[in-house]
Amino acid sequence: MNNPRNIGGVAIEYSGSHPRGKFLFDVAQENKKAREKFPGGKSLDTALMEEVGELAQALLKIEESNWSPEQVYQEAVQVASMAMRIAVEGCPEHSYQGMKCGFGGCTQPATGGPCALCYE
Repeated sequence: MNNPRNIGGVAIEYSGSHPRGKFLFDVAQENKKAREKFPGGKSLDTALMEEVGELAQALLKIEESNWSPEQVYQEAVQVASMAMRIAVEGCPEHSYQGMKCGFGGCTQPATGGPCALCYE
């Protein structure tokens, strides 16, 4: 059974509680929150490296029994969200422009503003 979930106008479907589908859904949610909190997209490369470091620390702390698998999962979600931002929004510090929306003129149904994946 597919479970469509809508995040910022983007439907994400996954079957039941499949871990990969849940992960992608969680990444999309994290991405939306991060873009709302830090909309400028500046220094995304630095932010990605910080998140990778936090994921590595979480993995090390699992061995020391200080962190749970859920905490490792959340750090992995944040890494993937930052990677998504760089892939889509670009990284001006390194002259990477990112992928541009191929739909053109897409808008969020609720606000009429740019879609969840665009800034144009």
